[in-house]
Amino acid sequence: METCGLTAEYNPFHRGHARQLELIRETFGRDVGIVVCLSGPFCQHGVPAILDKSERASIALNHGADLVIELPQAFALASAERFAEGAIGTLRSTGVVRHIAYGCEYPEDRDAIYDLAEFLADEPEELYDYILDGIRDGKGFAASRSDAVASLTGNTRHRAILESPNSILAVEYEIALRKQRRELKDSETDNNATFHEIKTVALPLFDKQIQSSTAVRQVISRTKYRTSVNDSAGTHSLLEVFRHLSSVLTNDSAAAVMKALAEGRGLVTEEMIASSLLLSPHFRDVDALKKINGMQGGLAERLCGSLRDDPLNVLRQEDRTSEHDSSLPYDHFIREMATRTHPASRVRRAILAAAFAIRSDDTALCHEGPRYIRVLGFTRRGRRLLSFMRHTATLPVLMNASDVRSLETESARRQAKLDLYAQALWNHYASLHHADEFKRNPLFMK
Repeated sequence: METCGLTAEYNPFHRGHARQLELIRETFGRDVGIVVCLSGPFCQHGVPAILDKSERASIALNHGADLVIELPQAFALASAERFAEGAIGTLRSTGVVRHIAYGCEYPEDRDAIYDLAEFLADEPEELYDYILDGIRDGKGFAASRSDAVASLTGNTRHRAILESPNSILAVEYEIALRKQRRELKDSETDNNATFHEIKTVALPLFDKQIQSSTAVRQVISRTKYRTSVNDSAGTHSLLEVFRHLSSVLTNDSAAAVMKALAEGRGLVTEEMIASSLLLSPHFRDVDALKKINGMQGGLAERLCGSLRDDPLNVLRQEDRTSEHDSSLPYDHFIREMATRTHPASRVRRAILAAAFAIRSDDTALCHEGPRYIRVLGFTRRGRRLLSFMRHTATLPVLMNASDVRSLETESARRQAKLDLYAQALWNHYASLHHADEFKRNPLFMK
């Protein structure tokens, strides 16, 4: 069976996502097995998933995915580099994935993406000298790296690629594949391990300006916030959000969001969890905060200074949801904290890392990557893939949360502990107080 894997958050699932799954079948044939590595309750931009992971898995299976597995929270809530390493490691460890697809702004520049990944995977020493020079000149890391690469390679397309968020992830996927390929080849030589080559496919983004998960989340967040501060605005807000969602999301995705909004349960936005995040005891101790993953480079001091006296004061601001100013209190705070060195997404991730007590030296962030494969759902074709994985998977395959008790290594147990805590926090704010992760079973879509 031909197989193709991809990494996704589906936060939420929109028509562009559906079109990408269709394109994979058009590329590899109708019988291709599609494996999706899905972020869990919190995502790479440092925001909570709007909908539960099982809901998002169900929608993905309904639109062509065959097997959905979960990316451990330690990697789903990490930098682009670590996110890509975790996703590629999870897909490769299944033993059944032969191709990996990713969406990017420049699919026609596939050769440039490959060349750039080869260059960065070798980690040339002079690159870091150029980057440090850029940072000393007041540039952020991302801008310094794109300028450094363009200067060293002489290819201006590399700068454009490194200035586009999806293409940055595409490069990181390619780098992770190359590094893991080298490690596995060495392992094959030493231990007679089986190695298989994974090829990649670059997919276009469909109507990115319209079909944007970020834009959809902003609409949902504003609606939820308006309703929370002014109940009389609820009906108007729901009608407004329905008009927008129905034009961007697939029917089942829009229906799931609207149902959660109407019922007041099963949906989480970052504004809903902001007070809990900012009350983390780590913000009372700058030395402890410096040890949290992502808090280095002055960010710990900056956040502690702002939250020292009254952490929630930053959220007690006038309603910013007027037609002239659509920002929200927590979003406004994040943007005030952001700098060129610490962009908003990094600030968000670092705050969540503090809430979850993820230190820079946390065993969950081990060099080996994810230590298990958690299955969220599958189709008939996906069930065949799972049967193959009994013989090919290089990591334990967990069908439900109770299987974590069989994990043997410290890093695996720590990754599982983070997954369980993150899901419990998400369930609490989604008003799913009776949800029990140990009773969650994989979905089966006929």
